[in-house]
Amino acid sequence: MEHQLATGDRMRAWGLHQECVLCGEKDEKRDHLFFGCPYSYTLWDKLASRLIGPGINPDWNDNLMMLQTRRFTTVDKVLVCLLFQATIYHIGRERNARRHHKGPQTVEQVIKLTDKAIRNRISSLKYAGDHKLGGLMSRWFEVNGI
Repeated sequence: MEHQLATGDRMRAWGLHQECVLCGEKDEKRDHLFFGCPYSYTLWDKLASRLIGPGINPDWNDNLMMLQTRRFTTVDKVLVCLLFQATIYHIGRERNARRHHKGPQTVEQVIKLTDKAIRNRISSLKYAGDHKLGGLMSRWFEVNGI
């Protein structure tokens, strides 16, 4: 599938050159932005390693394959998907904020924003304790430790 995100590799087709505003890499590509960039890799690693386990990979395709093939409990699968989506969103948000000259945030600040977004999403689901996903929040606190 064609890369639809307007990262540097797609922007070049429009005659524009972009470097990664998160780390300064001269050639911003999707695979760099998610998660080859030291900034985004650190964010993903700190948020996901306790849930997924050791060996978080900076490769985009490897992460997608892991999400599709690795066996998780039902609760962990939901959390991994929420975490992946929230991490992608907040990396893109930080990238765009920097691109439009808004003040940069540290990895720790974006981790806190991502954690809060996940907690808010879990709270909005309102699963009762006996529902199969009733333990999402307690599991998130257990593995996240933020």
